[in-house]
Amino acid sequence: MILGSFFEPVKSISPDGVRTIIKEKSAEEYCLLDVRQPGEYAQGHIPGAKMIPLGELQARLPEMTSQRFTVVYCRSGNRSRSAVGILNGAGFDEAYNMEGGMLAYNGLVAVGPPEAGVFCFPQSLEPEQLAAMAWYIEDGSQKYYQQMKAMTRIQNEGDLFAELLTYKRAHKDDLFNLYKKMSGQLEVKDFPSKVLPGPPANVMAGCVNVDDAVNWSKDREISEVLDLMMSLEANTFDLYLKLGRKVKSQQARSVFLALSEKEKHHIETLASAFEKTI
Repeated sequence: MILGSFFEPVKSISPDGVRTIIKEKSAEEYCLLDVRQPGEYAQGHIPGAKMIPLGELQARLPEMTSQRFTVVYCRSGNRSRSAVGILNGAGFDEAYNMEGGMLAYNGLVAVGPPEAGVFCFPQSLEPEQLAAMAWYIEDGSQKYYQQMKAMTRIQNEGDLFAELLTYKRAHKDDLFNLYKKMSGQLEVKDFPSKVLPGPPANVMAGCVNVDDAVNWSKDREISEVLDLMMSLEANTFDLYLKLGRKVKSQQARSVFLALSEKEKHHIETLASAFEKTI
């Protein structure tokens, strides 16, 4: 099946086209499918991509939605070309092979295994608890940005960090309001500790320890700090996409997907600042 499908003509899309889709479309309008192996995925993948190794694709077709615009990629475009052939044979008319694979893609990537951050967001948590855990993560990111803003050697970036701090406070408000809607409580005290006691200690975006991130950043150039921040926000973008697609609560789903869109904007803000430092 795989060998035969490799020689069939398939639709393709350029890496530039993929970047445009990610920037301009909402997460529910497309699917990114990574058909590499778990180790390859862990080294770097496009945020929000679902990983199904090529050898498992045929058996796992029920996990896919045939009506969704689907971009398939691998390392160089060979495995993904074959994968698109398999999808076409299963009735996926809007499946496209990303030309050149990750070797040709120079956009933002997220790192970590397919379920990066799973210790922060275990699948056993209820939607209300997921909102509380996400609040902890956003709070950790806020603490990191506050300390970065206070560092005298990067005072020139003060406006950037002030903007990011505003974003993080807004995210926390969104998650708090989500909890109130799901719980039906207008007056809520002791959030999020009452909902989820004993959270991971002092974690931020990407499930990185805040103190570790601060200590790492102290002696780094601003370009390195911004590069780290883009990577962390990319992982958070990736995580919110996955949560939005998995959670059963429609309220939670809409909030997580909305947060993923906001994270995408944050990454663009950081990228613009980064460009000025190189």
